[in-house]
Amino acid sequence: MNPRHYSYTSCFAVAFMLILVLVSAAGCIRDPDKEYGGRGEYISVGAHIPEMLDAVVYTVQDETYMISPQEEGMSIAAVRTRAVNRNSTHVTISVDEDTAMLRSENGDEFKPFEPSKRAVKTSETAPKDNPYISHLWGQYTVIQNYEIAGWFFFEVPHDSAFTEFSWDDVEFVRVIYRY
Repeated sequence: MNPRHYSYTSCFAVAFMLILVLVSAAGCIRDPDKEYGGRGEYISVGAHIPEMLDAVVYTVQDETYMISPQEEGMSIAAVRTRAVNRNSTHVTISVDEDTAMLRSENGDEFKPFEPSKRAVKTSETAPKDNPYISHLWGQYTVIQNYEIAGWFFFEVPHDSAFTEFSWDDVEFVRVIYRY
């Protein structure tokens, strides 16, 4: 038999095995930054699984701020969220403590707090890329096919795990987390 035949067959077998291993590994890796979504008649809402933080540190115009839990044994659950106006010429969205709710596995419900009321100047260093700078709070007019996006912050017990995020402004939209 031709020695080149064995060489090509071996290379093909190795390449095939490598592809199988990569495909298998890709199926086992969970994307920690996955956005979950819900849709209403007018808006769609996307929410990421909450990030549990001891404190939120961010920089605005060369000033660094920190938001910490106000109670012992609590953490800050940071939820990256976006609301997209899919069907209306424009919607006015008023983001406040009644706009969102985070529900834990044991049924406890948490409302967001206004970040600017808890922020204090700090000498801490903000995380690379300053991810927590964009807070969702206040009033926005969103035209069709545009969105608002940013962070909600909730004070929650350290060991919390969450099943859903809900949005209740313009309309009610539920986002179910499927781990």
